[in-house]
Amino acid sequence: MRVASLRNRLITWYIMTGALVVLCLAALIAAVTGEMLAYQGREAMSSAARQIPALATAFRSQHGNVHAFDAYLAQRLAPLPVLTHTEDRSVPHHGPRHAWPGQNVIVRMLMEKIRPIDVAHGGTRTTVFVAPSFYERSVEYYLLAMLVLAIVVIAASWRIAIVVAANSLDPLLRTTAALNRFGEGDFTPASVSTNDTSEVGELARAYNRAVRQITRALDERSQASAEMRQFVADAGHQLRTPLTVIIGYLSSMATRTPCEAAPEQVAKMLSQSRRMKTLIDELITLARLEHVAPLQESSFDVNDVVRELPLSFSPGEQRRLHVVLSSSPLTVHAADTEFREALVALTDNAVKYGGDGPVTVSVGRADGQCEITVCDGGPGFSKEDLKSAFDRFYRGTASEGITGTGLGLAIAAKVVARARGAIRLCNLQGGGAACVIRMPLA
Repeated sequence: MRVASLRNRLITWYIMTGALVVLCLAALIAAVTGEMLAYQGREAMSSAARQIPALATAFRSQHGNVHAFDAYLAQRLAPLPVLTHTEDRSVPHHGPRHAWPGQNVIVRMLMEKIRPIDVAHGGTRTTVFVAPSFYERSVEYYLLAMLVLAIVVIAASWRIAIVVAANSLDPLLRTTAALNRFGEGDFTPASVSTNDTSEVGELARAYNRAVRQITRALDERSQASAEMRQFVADAGHQLRTPLTVIIGYLSSMATRTPCEAAPEQVAKMLSQSRRMKTLIDELITLARLEHVAPLQESSFDVNDVVRELPLSFSPGEQRRLHVVLSSSPLTVHAADTEFREALVALTDNAVKYGGDGPVTVSVGRADGQCEITVCDGGPGFSKEDLKSAFDRFYRGTASEGITGTGLGLAIAAKVVARARGAIRLCNLQGGGAACVIRMPLA
């Protein structure tokens, strides 16, 4: 479930709870108010009924009849919320003695709860009942009070829902954000603090435990990697010195006459020693590239680097190299020495596995970036080669019988990645293979 949906459901639940509370309070207040109104109405009618006989005697003594007696009672009983209806007792009465069809349903229901009081005096009968205006005012006050109560309770419920949702879902939101950072490759440890004892708080605490374990594992992995890089560098430096001495002695032996040394064995040992020295040098280079120390970067024109590229190869290999430079300067910002090593490794790979055909190194501009392409006329890459060519010590299907270490493309890929560039391999339509490097322009 999305966090926003959970927050909306929590707020909706609190608002519905507030509405239910308003309904319950409205029903309770209505019941209590109805009983209070009934009690006040009965007390007012009883008080009026006690005064009517004396008022009727005084009215007859002045007027001799009871005509307009109800108007007289309205004046004398004015403080009381009652109305009266006087009629002759000798006339039979059918149906209800009071009816107010013009009143709303609530007022009629309240009036029906209180039975009118009949007061007999001097052959006449006066019926006393509660005035509808008394109920109308009470109903208006009740509805106004319920409206204010509903606004206050629902507003308070909404505010409480916002606060509770923020406090309750904050650990979940921060946990989600931290997991998103983990998913994007940012393994910076960031714990989520919470005092919540609910399932959300337990989730945050479980995340904190997982973060501690992951951080510990990453630290151990970094330490192991650093130790391995240091070991490779130290071992390479320690092996380089005696190996250089061995190569020197073998080279000296290779120059002697055949009777003094077996030339085939010496040549083979010399070849393998040089291969081992190349492997050690490349291992040291790879260990140095994986070091996380800040790079010594500078801005330079790629054309200058590619122009000097053939100088790193033998005269026979130089004749196979063709360099195509850009007509305009293409300046990049990277580690100059590393970048040269990467281009040498790529070109050497093309020279070795590209058959006897030419190798072309071209420089150009593509999509606002500097593009360096190394093409050869060899058999190209297989599907497995395209998938694993940049892995360490991987040697493709065309490497049989060709000396190599399987580290050249790995070194090139590491250098390009450190320079914020991209590298890819592809097969050409007319035959051969190409390695394309793209670097952001400075």
